[in-house]
Amino acid sequence: MKASVVLPVYNKAPWLQECLDSVFTQTFTDFEVIAVDDASTDGSLGILEHVNDPRLRIIRLEKNIGPGGAAQRGIDAATGEYIIRVDADDIMVPDRFAKQIALLDADPTIGACSSPIRLMTDPNVLHGVPLDDVDCKAGMLFGVPLNQPASAYRRSVLVENNIRYADEWPRYGEDRMYMVPLSKVTRFKNVDESLIHYRKGTMNIAHGRDRNADLRFLTRYVFDQFGFPITDEELEVHLYTVRFFAHPPTAKHIKRYRAWLDRLTVLNRERGTFDGTAFQRRLDRMWEEVFFNLPHYGMGPTLAHIRSGGSVSGGKLYYLFASFLKGGKHSSIA
Repeated sequence: MKASVVLPVYNKAPWLQECLDSVFTQTFTDFEVIAVDDASTDGSLGILEHVNDPRLRIIRLEKNIGPGGAAQRGIDAATGEYIIRVDADDIMVPDRFAKQIALLDADPTIGACSSPIRLMTDPNVLHGVPLDDVDCKAGMLFGVPLNQPASAYRRSVLVENNIRYADEWPRYGEDRMYMVPLSKVTRFKNVDESLIHYRKGTMNIAHGRDRNADLRFLTRYVFDQFGFPITDEELEVHLYTVRFFAHPPTAKHIKRYRAWLDRLTVLNRERGTFDGTAFQRRLDRMWEEVFFNLPHYGMGPTLAHIRSGGSVSGGKLYYLFASFLKGGKHSSIA
Protein backbone atom coordinates (compact mmCIF):
# COMPACT_ATOMS: atom_id res chain seq x y z
CA MET A 1 0.00 0.00 0.00
CA LYS A 2 1.52 3.28 -1.11
CA ALA A 3 -0.50 5.72 1.00
CA SER A 4 -2.85 5.81 3.95
CA VAL A 5 -5.33 8.68 4.01
CA VAL A 6 -6.12 9.62 7.61
CA LEU A 7 -9.46 11.35 7.97
CA PRO A 8 -10.54 12.44 11.49
CA VAL A 9 -14.29 13.12 11.54
CA TYR A 10 -16.32 14.93 14.16
CA ASN A 11 -19.76 16.35 13.30
CA LYS A 12 -18.95 17.13 9.66
CA ALA A 13 -22.12 15.66 8.13
CA PRO A 14 -23.04 18.70 5.95
CA TRP A 15 -19.67 18.60 4.16
CA LEU A 16 -18.39 15.06 4.57
CA GLN A 17 -19.79 13.52 1.37
CA GLU A 18 -18.26 16.23 -0.80
CA CYS A 19 -14.92 15.64 0.89
CA LEU A 20 -15.15 11.87 0.41
CA ASP A 21 -16.04 12.29 -3.25
CA SER A 22 -12.90 14.37 -3.76
CA VAL A 23 -10.80 11.67 -2.06
CA PHE A 24 -12.15 8.67 -3.95
CA THR A 25 -11.88 10.38 -7.35
CA GLN A 26 -8.16 11.15 -7.03
CA THR A 27 -6.03 10.42 -10.09
CA PHE A 28 -3.70 8.40 -7.84
CA THR A 29 -5.53 5.30 -6.59
CA ASP A 30 -3.13 3.14 -4.54
CA PHE A 31 -4.35 4.22 -1.12
CA GLU A 32 -6.50 3.21 1.81
CA VAL A 33 -8.72 5.61 3.73
CA ILE A 34 -8.84 5.36 7.50
CA ALA A 35 -11.74 7.45 8.76
CA VAL A 36 -11.77 7.95 12.51
CA ASP A 37 -15.20 8.95 13.75
CA ASP A 38 -14.57 10.90 16.94
CA ALA A 39 -17.95 10.07 18.56
CA SER A 40 -19.93 12.26 16.14
CA THR A 41 -23.52 13.08 17.07
CA ASP A 42 -24.77 14.49 13.75
CA GLY A 43 -24.95 11.56 11.35
CA SER A 44 -21.34 11.67 10.14
CA LEU A 45 -20.83 8.01 11.02
CA GLY A 46 -23.85 7.02 8.95
CA ILE A 47 -22.39 8.80 5.91
CA LEU A 48 -19.14 6.89 6.33
CA GLU A 49 -20.98 3.58 6.70
CA HIS A 50 -22.79 4.13 3.40
CA VAL A 51 -19.56 4.50 1.40
CA ASN A 52 -19.25 1.64 -1.08
CA ASP A 53 -15.51 1.53 -1.59
CA PRO A 54 -13.32 -1.29 -0.25
CA ARG A 55 -10.47 1.14 0.40
CA LEU A 56 -12.34 2.65 3.35
CA ARG A 57 -11.81 1.50 6.92
CA ILE A 58 -13.73 3.09 9.77
CA ILE A 59 -12.51 3.42 13.35
CA ARG A 60 -15.36 4.25 15.72
CA LEU A 61 -14.40 6.01 18.94
CA GLU A 62 -16.74 5.67 21.90
CA LYS A 63 -15.87 9.09 23.34
CA ASN A 64 -14.71 12.32 21.78
CA ILE A 65 -10.95 12.77 22.21
CA GLY A 66 -10.24 15.67 19.83
CA PRO A 67 -8.61 16.02 16.41
CA GLY A 68 -5.07 15.17 17.46
CA GLY A 69 -6.00 11.99 19.28
CA ALA A 70 -8.35 10.93 16.49
CA ALA A 71 -5.65 11.50 13.88
CA GLN A 72 -3.18 9.46 15.91
CA ARG A 73 -5.59 6.51 16.04
CA GLY A 74 -5.70 6.63 12.25
CA ILE A 75 -1.93 6.89 11.90
CA ASP A 76 -1.46 3.93 14.25
CA ALA A 77 -3.73 1.83 12.04
CA ALA A 78 -2.09 2.91 8.79
CA THR A 79 -0.14 0.51 6.58
CA GLY A 80 0.90 2.84 3.75
CA GLU A 81 4.35 4.16 3.02
CA TYR A 82 2.96 7.68 3.30
CA ILE A 83 0.35 9.30 5.54
CA ILE A 84 -1.92 11.84 3.83
CA ARG A 85 -3.98 14.04 6.15
CA VAL A 86 -7.44 15.13 5.08
CA ASP A 87 -9.89 17.34 6.98
CA ALA A 88 -13.48 16.14 6.65
CA ASP A 89 -14.90 19.47 5.46
CA ASP A 90 -12.33 20.25 2.74
CA ILE A 91 -12.20 19.36 -0.96
CA MET A 92 -9.11 17.87 -2.62
CA VAL A 93 -8.03 18.86 -6.10
CA PRO A 94 -8.01 15.70 -8.27
CA ASP A 95 -4.23 15.29 -8.41
CA ARG A 96 -3.39 16.25 -4.83
CA PHE A 97 -2.25 12.75 -3.82
CA ALA A 98 -0.31 12.21 -7.06
CA LYS A 99 1.69 15.42 -6.67
CA GLN A 100 2.58 14.92 -3.02
CA ILE A 101 3.54 11.29 -3.50
CA ALA A 102 5.71 12.26 -6.47
CA LEU A 103 7.46 14.85 -4.32
CA LEU A 104 8.14 12.38 -1.51
CA ASP A 105 9.22 9.64 -3.92
CA ALA A 106 11.70 11.99 -5.58
CA ASP A 107 13.64 12.84 -2.41
CA PRO A 108 13.88 10.33 0.49
CA THR A 109 15.32 13.02 2.78
CA ILE A 110 11.96 14.84 2.80
CA GLY A 111 9.74 13.54 5.57
CA ALA A 112 6.79 15.91 5.31
CA CYS A 113 5.18 18.21 2.80
CA SER A 114 2.07 20.29 2.21
CA SER A 115 0.84 23.09 -0.03
CA PRO A 116 -0.90 26.46 0.10
CA ILE A 117 -4.64 26.16 0.77
CA ARG A 118 -7.29 28.12 -1.11
CA LEU A 119 -10.35 29.46 0.70
CA MET A 120 -13.68 28.26 -0.67
CA THR A 121 -15.38 31.46 0.42
CA ASP A 122 -12.81 33.60 -1.41
CA PRO A 123 -10.83 31.71 -4.07
CA ASN A 124 -8.46 34.66 -4.43
CA VAL A 125 -7.17 34.09 -0.87
CA LEU A 126 -4.37 31.59 -0.31
CA HIS A 127 -2.92 30.53 3.03
CA GLY A 128 0.66 30.17 1.87
CA VAL A 129 3.61 28.30 3.32
CA PRO A 130 7.35 28.55 2.60
CA LEU A 131 8.57 26.16 -0.08
CA ASP A 132 12.03 25.05 1.06
CA ASP A 133 13.21 23.38 4.23
CA VAL A 134 15.35 26.26 5.53
CA ASP A 135 12.50 28.72 5.16
CA CYS A 136 9.98 26.30 6.70
CA LYS A 137 12.24 25.82 9.71
CA ALA A 138 13.05 29.54 9.97
CA GLY A 139 9.38 30.22 10.63
CA MET A 140 8.89 27.67 13.40
CA LEU A 141 8.82 30.33 16.15
CA PHE A 142 6.04 32.19 14.37
CA GLY A 143 3.63 29.62 12.95
CA VAL A 144 3.26 26.28 11.22
CA PRO A 145 5.74 25.26 8.49
CA LEU A 146 3.12 23.04 6.84
CA ASN A 147 -0.60 23.50 6.33
CA GLN A 148 -1.95 20.50 8.21
CA PRO A 149 -5.12 20.08 6.08
CA ALA A 150 -2.84 19.68 3.04
CA SER A 151 -0.04 17.70 4.71
CA ALA A 152 1.55 14.35 3.86
CA TYR A 153 4.21 12.45 5.81
CA ARG A 154 6.67 9.63 5.38
CA ARG A 155 5.31 7.08 7.85
CA SER A 156 8.73 5.60 8.64
CA VAL A 157 9.91 8.99 9.92
CA LEU A 158 6.93 9.24 12.27
CA VAL A 159 7.29 5.69 13.58
CA GLU A 160 11.08 5.57 13.93
CA ASN A 161 11.18 8.90 15.80
CA ASN A 162 8.01 8.33 17.87
CA ILE A 163 6.34 11.48 16.52
CA ARG A 164 2.82 11.38 17.96
CA TYR A 165 -0.17 13.53 18.83
CA ALA A 166 -1.01 13.42 22.53
CA ASP A 167 -4.62 13.12 23.70
CA GLU A 168 -4.02 15.76 26.35
CA TRP A 169 -2.91 18.40 23.87
CA PRO A 170 -5.29 21.33 23.33
CA ARG A 171 -7.79 20.98 20.49
CA TYR A 172 -6.39 24.00 18.72
CA GLY A 173 -2.75 24.26 17.67
CA GLU A 174 -2.01 20.56 17.94
CA ASP A 175 -0.60 20.73 14.40
CA ARG A 176 2.03 23.23 15.47
CA MET A 177 2.95 21.15 18.52
CA TYR A 178 3.25 18.03 16.34
CA MET A 179 5.57 19.69 13.86
CA VAL A 180 8.12 20.91 16.42
CA PRO A 181 9.70 17.49 17.14
CA LEU A 182 9.17 16.49 13.50
CA SER A 183 11.23 19.48 12.34
CA LYS A 184 14.21 18.21 14.33
CA VAL A 185 14.42 14.83 12.56
CA THR A 186 13.53 15.42 8.91
CA ARG A 187 13.34 17.91 6.06
CA PHE A 188 10.20 19.76 4.97
CA LYS A 189 9.10 20.73 1.47
CA ASN A 190 5.95 22.35 0.12
CA VAL A 191 4.32 22.14 -3.29
CA ASP A 192 4.08 25.51 -5.02
CA GLU A 193 0.35 25.33 -5.78
CA SER A 194 -2.85 24.90 -3.82
CA LEU A 195 -3.93 21.27 -3.52
CA ILE A 196 -7.07 21.70 -1.45
CA HIS A 197 -10.06 24.00 -1.17
CA TYR A 198 -10.31 24.94 2.49
CA ARG A 199 -13.62 25.55 4.21
CA LYS A 200 -13.41 28.38 6.75
CA GLY A 201 -16.20 29.28 9.16
CA THR A 202 -18.09 28.07 12.21
CA MET A 203 -17.20 24.47 11.36
CA ASN A 204 -13.53 25.12 12.16
CA ILE A 205 -12.33 24.03 15.57
CA ALA A 206 -10.74 27.46 16.17
CA HIS A 207 -14.11 29.21 15.85
CA GLY A 208 -15.23 30.88 19.09
CA ARG A 209 -12.03 30.15 21.01
CA ASP A 210 -9.95 32.62 23.02
CA ARG A 211 -7.26 33.38 20.43
CA ASN A 212 -5.17 35.38 22.90
CA ALA A 213 -4.94 32.45 25.31
CA ASP A 214 -4.34 29.91 22.53
CA LEU A 215 -1.54 31.91 20.93
CA ARG A 216 0.17 32.57 24.24
CA PHE A 217 0.10 28.89 25.18
CA LEU A 218 1.37 27.74 21.79
CA THR A 219 4.10 30.38 21.62
CA ARG A 220 5.45 29.46 25.06
CA TYR A 221 5.33 25.77 24.17
CA VAL A 222 7.29 26.25 20.94
CA PHE A 223 9.86 28.59 22.52
CA ASP A 224 10.39 26.12 25.36
CA GLN A 225 10.84 23.23 22.92
CA PHE A 226 13.52 25.12 21.00
CA GLY A 227 15.17 26.50 24.15
CA PHE A 228 14.48 30.17 23.41
CA PRO A 229 13.67 32.31 26.50
CA ILE A 230 10.75 34.75 26.30
CA THR A 231 9.31 37.09 28.95
CA ASP A 232 5.67 38.14 29.28
CA GLU A 233 6.50 41.55 27.80
CA GLU A 234 8.35 39.95 24.88
CA LEU A 235 5.49 37.52 24.34
CA GLU A 236 2.99 40.35 23.94
CA VAL A 237 4.98 41.99 21.14
CA HIS A 238 6.00 38.63 19.64
CA LEU A 239 2.34 38.06 18.76
CA TYR A 240 2.63 41.00 16.37
CA THR A 241 4.35 38.48 14.09
CA VAL A 242 0.94 36.87 13.53
CA ARG A 243 -0.90 40.21 13.46
CA PHE A 244 -2.41 39.74 16.91
CA PHE A 245 -2.59 42.80 19.13
CA ALA A 246 -3.81 42.06 22.65
CA HIS A 247 -3.88 45.81 23.27
CA PRO A 248 -3.74 48.75 20.84
CA PRO A 249 -0.06 49.13 19.92
CA THR A 250 1.65 52.38 20.87
CA ALA A 251 4.95 53.87 19.77
CA LYS A 252 6.53 52.23 22.81
CA HIS A 253 5.21 48.82 21.77
CA ILE A 254 6.65 49.19 18.27
CA LYS A 255 10.07 50.08 19.67
CA ARG A 256 9.85 46.99 21.90
CA TYR A 257 8.88 44.90 18.90
CA ARG A 258 11.92 46.13 16.96
CA ALA A 259 14.15 45.35 19.95
CA TRP A 260 12.58 41.89 20.28
CA LEU A 261 13.23 40.98 16.66
CA ASP A 262 16.83 42.10 17.08
CA ARG A 263 17.03 39.97 20.22
CA LEU A 264 15.80 36.94 18.28
CA THR A 265 18.61 37.46 15.77
CA VAL A 266 21.14 37.33 18.61
CA LEU A 267 19.53 34.30 20.26
CA ASN A 268 19.51 32.34 17.04
CA ARG A 269 23.10 33.29 16.28
CA GLU A 270 24.13 32.03 19.74
CA ARG A 271 22.20 28.77 19.42
CA GLY A 272 22.49 28.08 15.70
CA THR A 273 19.00 26.60 15.72
CA PHE A 274 17.80 27.95 12.37
CA ASP A 275 19.61 28.88 9.18
CA GLY A 276 20.82 32.43 9.89
CA THR A 277 20.07 33.91 6.47
CA ALA A 278 16.59 32.40 6.25
CA PHE A 279 15.79 33.38 9.82
CA GLN A 280 16.84 36.98 9.25
CA ARG A 281 14.86 37.07 6.03
CA ARG A 282 11.77 35.98 7.96
CA LEU A 283 12.34 38.59 10.69
CA ASP A 284 12.82 41.35 8.13
CA ARG A 285 9.62 40.42 6.34
CA MET A 286 7.58 40.40 9.54
CA TRP A 287 8.97 43.78 10.54
CA GLU A 288 8.03 45.32 7.22
CA GLU A 289 4.58 43.66 7.05
CA VAL A 290 3.46 44.83 10.48
CA PHE A 291 3.55 48.41 9.18
CA PHE A 292 0.31 47.84 7.28
CA ASN A 293 -1.57 47.19 10.54
CA LEU A 294 -0.34 50.33 12.27
CA PRO A 295 -2.15 53.25 10.59
CA HIS A 296 -5.39 51.99 12.12
CA TYR A 297 -3.88 52.81 15.52
CA GLY A 298 -2.70 56.30 14.62
CA MET A 299 0.45 58.19 13.81
CA GLY A 300 2.30 57.26 17.00
CA PRO A 301 3.06 53.60 16.23
CA THR A 302 3.27 54.30 12.50
CA LEU A 303 6.02 56.91 12.91
CA ALA A 304 7.76 54.74 15.50
CA HIS A 305 8.03 52.01 12.89
CA ILE A 306 9.58 54.39 10.36
CA ARG A 307 11.95 55.88 12.96
CA SER A 308 13.02 52.38 14.06
CA GLY A 309 14.29 51.50 10.62
CA GLY A 310 11.22 50.64 8.59
CA SER A 311 11.63 51.32 4.90
CA VAL A 312 9.60 54.11 3.33
CA SER A 313 8.32 53.14 -0.10
CA GLY A 314 5.80 54.73 -2.40
CA GLY A 315 3.43 51.87 -1.69
CA LYS A 316 3.66 52.44 2.05
CA LEU A 317 3.12 56.18 1.72
CA TYR A 318 0.08 55.57 -0.47
CA TYR A 319 -1.30 53.05 2.03
CA LEU A 320 -0.70 55.46 4.90
CA PHE A 321 -2.44 58.31 3.09
CA ALA A 322 -5.38 56.12 2.08
CA SER A 323 -5.76 54.75 5.62
CA PHE A 324 -6.05 58.17 7.18
CA LEU A 325 -8.47 59.31 4.48
CA LYS A 326 -10.67 56.39 5.56
CA GLY A 327 -10.64 57.62 9.15
CA GLY A 328 -7.82 55.85 10.89
CA LYS A 329 -7.55 56.34 14.64
CA HIS A 330 -5.31 59.05 16.05
CA SER A 331 -2.78 58.84 18.81
CA SER A 332 0.03 60.96 20.12
CA ILE A 333 3.28 60.95 18.16
CA ALA A 334 5.41 60.32 21.23
